[in-house]
Amino acid sequence: MSNLRDFFLQLETSLSAGVSLPRTLHLLSENISGWGMKAKVKKMAEDIDQGKSLADAMQSAGSPFTQMQISFIRFGEQTGTIPAVCGSLAEHSDNELSLEREIFSALVYPLFLLFIVMVMAPILNAIVSQNSVWSATGGIIGAIALYVVILALLYGFYRLLGSGFASGFLIRIPFFGMIMRKLSLCRFTRSLGVGLEAGVPLGQCLETSIRVSANPWLEKELAGLKTAVRNGRPFGEGLRGIDALPSTMKEMIAVGEQSGKLPEMLKKTAQYFEDDARQRIKVLTKLLPILFFLPIALIVAYVVITMGSGILSGLPQL
Repeated sequence: MSNLRDFFLQLETSLSAGVSLPRTLHLLSENISGWGMKAKVKKMAEDIDQGKSLADAMQSAGSPFTQMQISFIRFGEQTGTIPAVCGSLAEHSDNELSLEREIFSALVYPLFLLFIVMVMAPILNAIVSQNSVWSATGGIIGAIALYVVILALLYGFYRLLGSGFASGFLIRIPFFGMIMRKLSLCRFTRSLGVGLEAGVPLGQCLETSIRVSANPWLEKELAGLKTAVRNGRPFGEGLRGIDALPSTMKEMIAVGEQSGKLPEMLKKTAQYFEDDARQRIKVLTKLLPILFFLPIALIVAYVVITMGSGILSGLPQL
């Protein structure tokens, strides 16, 4: 994500300074960090030299470029506003990166505790069985292997959330589902604000922003809004029948539309949802260590009771 932010930021700076697009991409391919990103940008520069558009070159490059970014860049090429679009996409990528880092840092400590629990379990079991600690080596290796599998599953789960395949089910889970709702609404309102700020038409921006959220629940909630916008109704008026947004947010967006500051209001709304989601994530991560400590406490209590019983049984009877 940081590579994407740097890519769009440098693209905006160079194009605004009058550097040609092919020259900009060749310079980026030499200076941008990450070998994978370097190779993709270099290939994009070659595609541009062969007459492809930037949007088509990004489409051919694939990940990490998203459909939202490709759609907005295509509009920028059609209207001659690529630098403005790149600036908005750089800001969007920076906000997404900040949120991902927040979630990752919140999970580090619980995952560390889980590792300690899994490694200590075979050691304590060896102590209870009165075996040498070295006899637990196989159990420790197995625990580490299982931990790696758990990390891989968590990463796969994270990728699954981004695909929208499982979000329709997970969003029904108490508390965790509310976090997902807030994050989906955050991505929707932020990408909508970014698109409108870059000059993308509301209809196209709305369709793209809904896809970005990758959430069937939100798509269902916003079905009426898409119909209202297609029929020419004001955006703020179309929001009235949507239960997913709080009434205060609807009023803010309606006022923003009337005052010509809709992109700014949408960004403020996105910030509200992001802050709310972060607070809930903090609560969740404070509960996770407790859940990980419970098995340790139970194991330690079992060891103490077992060893204490053995010592007491060996004492002479009065």
